[in-house]
Amino acid sequence: MRFQDRMIDETRKAADEAFRYARAVPADKLDWKPLDVGRSVLDLCREMAMCPGWAEDIITGKEQPEWNEETMAAIKKEQEQWKTTEDCQAECNRRLEKLFDLFRGLSDAKLSDTKWLPYDGGRDFTVEEMMDYPRWNFNYHLGQIAFIQTLYGDKDMH
Repeated sequence: MRFQDRMIDETRKAADEAFRYARAVPADKLDWKPLDVGRSVLDLCREMAMCPGWAEDIITGKEQPEWNEETMAAIKKEQEQWKTTEDCQAECNRRLEKLFDLFRGLSDAKLSDTKWLPYDGGRDFTVEEMMDYPRWNFNYHLGQIAFIQTLYGDKDMH
C-alpha cells in the first residue's frame, strides 16, 4: 500500500472516530466549556471541519494569512454557519475529499520534500509529516472531547 493511501485510510478513521464521540454529546452540552474557559465540543468540531483545508494549503504552499483579529473574525463567521456536529462533519468530509485527491496525486518522490514551518519550535517538515497533521489533529481533539464527556458524567466509550 502506498503511504498516500495509508494516510487517507488513517485520517478518515481518525475523523470518523472523533465525530462519533462528538455526536454522542447531548445537544445541551455541545456549547458547554469546562470551567467556562475551555473549548466546547462544538468549537472543537468546527476546527476539525476546517483542518483538512489548512493541511491542503500548507502542502500546496498556499500563502498563509496574517493571523490578526480580522482573519480570526472571518474564520469565526465561517464556522458559525455550522450549528451541529453533523454540519461540522459534513463540511469536514467535503474538505477531506479534496485533501485526499491531493494525497492521491502526490508522487512518492514528493513525500521527502521539506518546507519550513513555525510549528514544533520552527523546523523543516517533510510532506509525509504534513500529510499526517489532520490525523494527529483529529486524534488530539478526540481526547479533548472524551475528557469533556467525563467532566459532565459520560463515562461510556463511544
